Amino acid sequence: MKYYLSALLLFFSFPHCSVGQETSTSNSSQPTPTPTTAIDTLFTFNDTINIPPKTTKSPGSVLTQIINKAQRYAYDLSELNIELAESLDTLEMYDQLPSINRLASRIKSQTEADADHLNHRYLIGMENLVSTAGDMNNEYRRKIQERADNLSKVGEKLYKIKADSLFQMTLRDTSLIPSINHEFKLLKESLMKVDSIYLQQEILTARYQAKVSENAMVFLALKQYLNQTKKRLDRQYWTKEINYLWEPTNYPKLVTLSSATKASFHLNFNLMKAYVDRTKYTFLICSVLLILSYWKIRSTLKIIASQKEFAPLIFDRVKYFKRYTFSSTLLILLPIFLIIFPKPPLVFISLLSLIMVIASSFLIREQFGAYFNKIWFAFLPPYVLLAISGLNWKTMYQERWFILLSSLIFILMGILLLKHAMKVKDKHHNFLKCLAVFLILIEIFAFFTNVFGRFNLSKTYSVAGIVLFYRAIGLYLFVNVFLEAIYLFIEHSKKESDVFTSYFDFQDLQKRTKGILYVFAIATWVYGMFWHLGFFDETYAWISEFLLKDRTLGETVFQFGSILMFAVILYVSTFLANNIAYFASVKDQKTATSRKQRLGSSVLLIRLAVLIIGFFIGMTAAKIPFDKIAIVLGALSVGIGFGLQTIINNLVSGIILAFERPIQIGDEIQVGMNAGTVKDVGIRASKIQAYDGSEIVVPNGDLLSQSLINWTLSDKKRRVELIIGVGYGSDMKLVKAVLEEVLKGERIMKAPPPRVYMQTFNDSSVDFRVLFWVESMDIWVDVRAEVMATIFEKFAEHSIEIPFPKRDLYLKSIPSNWQENISRPGEDISPERLDTDQNNDPGNKNKNSSEGKSPEE
Repeated sequence: MKYYLSALLLFFSFPHCSVGQETSTSNSSQPTPTPTTAIDTLFTFNDTINIPPKTTKSPGSVLTQIINKAQRYAYDLSELNIELAESLDTLEMYDQLPSINRLASRIKSQTEADADHLNHRYLIGMENLVSTAGDMNNEYRRKIQERADNLSKVGEKLYKIKADSLFQMTLRDTSLIPSINHEFKLLKESLMKVDSIYLQQEILTARYQAKVSENAMVFLALKQYLNQTKKRLDRQYWTKEINYLWEPTNYPKLVTLSSATKASFHLNFNLMKAYVDRTKYTFLICSVLLILSYWKIRSTLKIIASQKEFAPLIFDRVKYFKRYTFSSTLLILLPIFLIIFPKPPLVFISLLSLIMVIASSFLIREQFGAYFNKIWFAFLPPYVLLAISGLNWKTMYQERWFILLSSLIFILMGILLLKHAMKVKDKHHNFLKCLAVFLILIEIFAFFTNVFGRFNLSKTYSVAGIVLFYRAIGLYLFVNVFLEAIYLFIEHSKKESDVFTSYFDFQDLQKRTKGILYVFAIATWVYGMFWHLGFFDETYAWISEFLLKDRTLGETVFQFGSILMFAVILYVSTFLANNIAYFASVKDQKTATSRKQRLGSSVLLIRLAVLIIGFFIGMTAAKIPFDKIAIVLGALSVGIGFGLQTIINNLVSGIILAFERPIQIGDEIQVGMNAGTVKDVGIRASKIQAYDGSEIVVPNGDLLSQSLINWTLSDKKRRVELIIGVGYGSDMKLVKAVLEEVLKGERIMKAPPPRVYMQTFNDSSVDFRVLFWVESMDIWVDVRAEVMATIFEKFAEHSIEIPFPKRDLYLKSIPSNWQENISRPGEDISPERLDTDQNNDPGNKNKNSSEGKSPEE
């Protein structure tokens, strides 16, 4: 910058001289040449194409403009140089890209060499290897593409700078302003340097782009080859491969069982190692999640055992976590791990299934009883051997008899379980009954396909049948263990005073969460079934085509997938809205000490917000245009105004209730003839639980239009009123003193103070009005009963009469058989019998008895 400033000072110190113009006065008589434009006076141009247009500006202003432009270009070139300095990291690519290419070639050559031993498990493993290597190649391609995009932006900037006429200009007299000439020279050298680095980076990037593209073409050809091979196997899947069981053996023993098993072990080990390296961050997250979950559950159990008064009662309701904490924690997380790992190899799925079986082995006795526990462990070794056999990559027909025997063993297992499940009538054994039927059917199918020479089909179904059986047991335990964990967390978080109600809260929570847990478990099991049987790709492709195919209804184009997405998002939004409201209500009841701390009716706003957000997200995901929805709503507005005006009124009333908050969940209210506790403020109506246990559904519009009594709007205090009558002969001062003494009880508030008033002179009593306050609506009935009982006792002690209706009976005649009735021993002479006899006496039919009189009369 200082060079440009010194150049300007130098230039403007000669205001009467022009650059390139002679200053000699010896030829003063010679006429001065007419100057051209200022830029022509100062500079010459190497390229006539880029000569700037003529200007009438002074040389000083032109030079200032050129210097400013040169400064800007110098800054731009510095930025480009810094950006080019972050070159592509080719050290890893240099080693890995050729290795990826060699791996693809080896996979193809190995597959072609093993053409006589191919099966679906083999192809699935090869596809996983191809997917792993392809993902690495795609990651490199992504990095190279990002670098190429950056270089493209750098090239555009360089082109604009190089196209400027500034770099075609040269000072006519370089000795006059040497600093400017030096800066121009440095600027041009910087441009050439940046341009050279840019060209090198472009060449390097293009070279590695070519290698990545070559690998991509190899993988594309390899995937096509594997797909064609799989289709060929699919066509052969149901055809006869080897001899029928009663025919002589017709298959050659190309490889021994031990060598093939050893080779499969090494290949599975390397595949597992590569998969772990590929998904190491997912493994790390899952490990941390397992450790944190186990620590949280252990600490929860310790806190319950040490701080809860009713810990034995809580642990009596716990089947799993009390004794098998780690196994239970594993069962909670393993089904989730089966889903979150992308494109897992068969060995990884088998390992997770084995871990699930081991964890389930500790819990099945508690869930299904001792008999099923014996069956489980008795048939566990054949399951493990068959699962290991399923990991062999090559088809070995020598395993035929082992597969045949395994099918018979598991058919026997299914029959034993079915007989046991038929004897016990509960939901757990109903589940076992269905599972036993599934195991019997699939193993019978595997047995007969083996008999009729379909070896690969038989092995696939035999392995899948027993694997799916054990996985179904693990998923069933997963649901129950998950619900038990929820129960423990509820017990841990609640107050001690709520110990007897939390189990009912847990039952309510079970109803809300068990359904979605079962849906998750069933979806996981079905996914595993299609995956193990080899139908997943075909099923996925068919469902994708069905859901994503464009369909036309009138002028509207839609997809079933969009409708399904909209329905799923709306269902999830409804589930979240309802459960958020539920948990907020539970939290209010457990932790809120005052009405102001409660969310109460504001939960309605949360529910509406979740539903509205879910609705708009669903519309966006389903690609439903909002303008069409607006047209439909506009067309329906008239119908809504007339036909649904009551519903709209209740909806708006609910929103008003949520904002004004005249009632809250937990308030004691009275609307018309209905009184009780507010349990829910819904979108259309609210629920009131009456004191007799019934639930009253009151439309929100009625809560606003009718007179509403809220006993707990500002506080929960309640005034209690009693009317106590005493006889006219009582000492009134003593009565008042006794009543005031009774009102000094502990649960009666001192402020406002209780009052006793003489109220009314009735026909047979003098009524006193007793008024007192209690702290909470929850106890007013109990305190009222205590006060009345105490008053009764105190009146008895002081001989204060509580009047009651009395009647005097005057008999005008006595039945003729009176003495006879008395003389008969054991005869009933009760007043009822006397009345009956008297009514039956013909002589008394026309006689009247006198009416009873009160004592005053």
